[in-house]
Amino acid sequence: MGKAIVISGTPGVGKSSVAKELARILGAKYLNLSDFVIKEKLYLGYDDKVNSYIIDEELVRRRINEYIESLRGLVIIDSHYGEIINDKLVEKIFVLRLNPNELLRRLKGKGWSDEKIRENVEAELLGICTYNALQEHPKDKVCEIDVTNKDISDVIKLILRILKGDGECKIFVDWLSDVNVGEILEYVSRREYINE
Repeated sequence: MGKAIVISGTPGVGKSSVAKELARILGAKYLNLSDFVIKEKLYLGYDDKVNSYIIDEELVRRRINEYIESLRGLVIIDSHYGEIINDKLVEKIFVLRLNPNELLRRLKGKGWSDEKIRENVEAELLGICTYNALQEHPKDKVCEIDVTNKDISDVIKLILRILKGDGECKIFVDWLSDVNVGEILEYVSRREYINE
């Protein structure tokens, strides 16, 4: 039976780059869960408002768990909803956290809609990916990595240290207590970006 290491986090924090490099270093398979959902048609429909598929969560849970169980080795899962993987199949979930000010700049640079930017910056500010992971997995399996001002090699080194038992797996990021989030709070609360 296979095992999974999940690289999670809000869209735009660098999950795919980190997950692909980690898979290369560990000689593991790489799987982007969103691509898997589309390829396997594990969705209920498409939401034009946020340009995203609406997953069939029960079906995704079943299919991804079957996929991991069919493997003989390690798979690195790249997904902002990787918490849906059965706990017995998960070695660790690394939630990449990025300062919301930097995330806002990145997502604007990608040309995303204001609604989609607002939704994702708010999710990062509130730690939604960490919260979701902790709802499905024990605290000792959920590790936050602050990727702000770090390059991929620094992030990989931190992850490898934790996997080897030389680093601490912990929840520690709290953007809401950061004195520099005023601009972000103003941005996510603007009325013109909220659909009524």
